[in-house]
Amino acid sequence: MTKGEKRISKAAMRRLLKSKFFHEVIEIVKAWDYYLITGERDLAKEMMDKWFVAQKALEFITGNIYGFSRNGTTYSIVNERNYDDRLFIGLSIVPEEKAA
Repeated sequence: MTKGEKRISKAAMRRLLKSKFFHEVIEIVKAWDYYLITGERDLAKEMMDKWFVAQKALEFITGNIYGFSRNGTTYSIVNERNYDDRLFIGLSIVPEEKAA
């Protein structure tokens, strides 16, 4: 555990990861990544705005600040104080027209 990082109980984390809220957060970051790849700026901006609200809720629930991270092949929700603490990792999907 790094300086400033907070821990919630394992039971509370399990409840969070199974919650409808968390699944909606995953859908937001999936869509945001997709719209960034496809260049749909208005839709990417909409997802970014939704992410900022979800980010504040995650901070309130967990006591940690989580960010959205991308590296070209994956995207994730990562603790900004401890990059080993990832709530979610997904594979970026490159649309067929971009892959060609």
